[in-house]
Amino acid sequence: MGFWKIIFLTGEKGLFEKNRDSVNEYLSAVVQVVTIIMIALMGIMTFVSIRWNYSVMFKTVYSSFLAASALFFAFLRLFKRFFKRHPLFFIYFFFTGFLAFTILANFAADYAQDYVSSVCAIFIIPVAVLDRTYRVNIFVTIALVLCIVLSYFYKGPVFLARDSVNLCMYYLAGIALGRSVRLSRLRGYDTERVLTVERNTDSLTKLANRRKLFEYLRRGDQNVLMRPTGMFMIDIDKFKQYNDHYGHRAGDICLGLVGKCFAEFGEKNKMKFFRYGGEEFCGLCWTKDYMELAACAEGLLQAVRDLRILFNIDGTASGVVTISIGYAYFDREKESYNFETMIKIADSALYSAKSHGRNCARGS
Repeated sequence: MGFWKIIFLTGEKGLFEKNRDSVNEYLSAVVQVVTIIMIALMGIMTFVSIRWNYSVMFKTVYSSFLAASALFFAFLRLFKRFFKRHPLFFIYFFFTGFLAFTILANFAADYAQDYVSSVCAIFIIPVAVLDRTYRVNIFVTIALVLCIVLSYFYKGPVFLARDSVNLCMYYLAGIALGRSVRLSRLRGYDTERVLTVERNTDSLTKLANRRKLFEYLRRGDQNVLMRPTGMFMIDIDKFKQYNDHYGHRAGDICLGLVGKCFAEFGEKNKMKFFRYGGEEFCGLCWTKDYMELAACAEGLLQAVRDLRILFNIDGTASGVVTISIGYAYFDREKESYNFETMIKIADSALYSAKSHGRNCARGS
């Protein structure tokens, strides 16, 4: 394995970008766990140092870092939302403090003593921190150099040699193991992400599926702002006839094209579309009022017509594939939320659109 393969993992940047939520969740958990462990350890050492009458410097170091760890944990709890958005900053901050403790604890015990805790820190940091490899290695390299420089200036040549050997051995072991752990964890997150996407995505249209739709709808039970203000129920007009006439392969292509159209329309109009089943689709929005829903419905009708998917058999006057839309508006400030009722209202509006000749939209 070449040196640069240790410093830079191939494809690492893409893995971090695709799995940012999982990485942040992991980092948040690590920061909280190591902070609690630090509080417990500092509490025990503070008690021991007082009980057995350690030196004043020892007591000061342990009690100071106990207080600092407790304050850090309180900050994490108080500013939980900010912390969860930027866990990487906090984990580097924590390990900077942890490294400072290991150095001060060494000097508090005796200048003429080998590094022990610092050696552990040099090994643990690259294994525990889930970040781009080059940044982790830069951070731990700075820590290594700092420890060696302090050993040179304050501990003498004998301890410099021993400290340097011990630190470098654990430094190399840490970055090698850290690389392996980091890659394994990232690949695990990526595999889980892909499986989740496949489980929640319709393979034919590439839209989110019915399972994902109900996941979105159930979020409204816990959070008012997650309740949709509008719902579209959509049906491809006379799709069974299209399938029978042109064949199932053509039907699959048609569904794929319509699904892509919905996805692009959703991005432009701040909507989310789902395949409900067969030729039925559902759309959700969270910001539009009734008139805006009506305008969006007309725009979506035209977008599908503009695909110009040939459908030229008896009973299809337009000559192209069209859709019918039923839409329902929900005022989340006034109405009690029940997504099942919302589906029924939108479905009823869709039935009305079909009974009025299809290729149109009706609202409720």
